[in-house]
Order: sequence, then structure tokens, then C-alpha cells
Amino acid sequence: MTTRSSNRRQDIIRAALACFAEHGVEATTIDMIRAASGASTGSLYHHFGSKERIAAEVYLEGLRQFRASQMAYLAQAQSLEEGIRAIVHAHVDWIVDNPDWADFIFHHRVVLAGAGAEPVLQQELNESFAQIVDWMKARAGGGRRLRWPLDTYAALITGPVHEYARHWLAGRRQTALAELREFFAEAAIRAVGVAG
Repeated sequence: MTTRSSNRRQDIIRAALACFAEHGVEATTIDMIRAASGASTGSLYHHFGSKERIAAEVYLEGLRQFRASQMAYLAQAQSLEEGIRAIVHAHVDWIVDNPDWADFIFHHRVVLAGAGAEPVLQQELNESFAQIVDWMKARAGGGRRLRWPLDTYAALITGPVHEYARHWLAGRRQTALAELREFFAEAAIRAVGVAG
């Protein structure tokens, strides 16, 4: 894919996200996305094929951008405790910086089934999880063993952030998520039991 084609594709994804956030997935039409992106109808169908596929790509692209951000945070951490803090910080910061995308990801996983993209998501999530597990395993040695299988810790580390963020994004929580960044990081570290 050329840079120009890649840029056009990203423009369409971002325009579609804005349309979905404003009108909802069902009410958004291809013509709305075309108008918002400045792309031709032919370009939309060339890149995606259908509105359902656009919605699935909005979902997947959001996750890809989040995963890249999370790995960048994790790359700066040296210890298991720092890594847990980095994972929480990555979640909080990305959600705060990308509220429409976060809301879409939290509430529209169903778009993947409609576009046949669930296997793509599962493969990408497995790859991402494997990277994090490898990172954690490399730092859990030296007498600092985790009691439970590594995959069980995801709920402890990110679950509370996600739960609060869903309510905050919907306007049901008043304390800004960014203000709770350290609270959630400290809670995750204590929950996992690696606080030094």
C-alpha cells in the first residue's frame, strides 16, 4: 500500500469514527462517511468494500494504535512493578486522549462479527498478549514469582480502569479519569502483589 493510499485509508477511518460517534453505527451511511472524509464512493469501496467493513476497521485500527502506545510505555519500564504501572498509564492516557475511539471499542465489538473480522481481532490480541506475557516473564524471576497464571492478571491490572472509563465516558462518573491514573496504577500493583 502506498503512503498516499495509506493516508487516504486513515482519513476514511477517522472520518467514519467521527460519524459513528455523532450518529451511531446503524444511522451512519456510506454517504455520510464519504462526505466527512472527502473520499469518493469508489475509494470507500476500494479500501473497505462495505460500511460493515469500515466499522470493523475503525475498531481494529483503534486497538492497533492503543497496542502500539502500550508497548511504547512498557518499553520504558524495567521492573514488573514499573510494567504494571506502565500498562495502567497506557490505558488511562489512551482513553483520555481518544475518548471516541475508546467508547467505540468498549461498545461495538459486534461490528467485527458483521464483517467477519473476529478472527483477525483474536489473532492480533493473542500476539499482543504474548508480547506482554514475554515481557512479564522476563521480569518475574529473581524470587518474584506470580502465584497465578499470567493471563489471569489482566483483569486485575486493566479491569478497574475499563470499568471506570466506561462510566466516565458515558458521563456517569464525575472525577476525570486522568486524575485517577496513579490510584488505578497503585491498586493494580497491590492487587497483583508485586509492590516493593
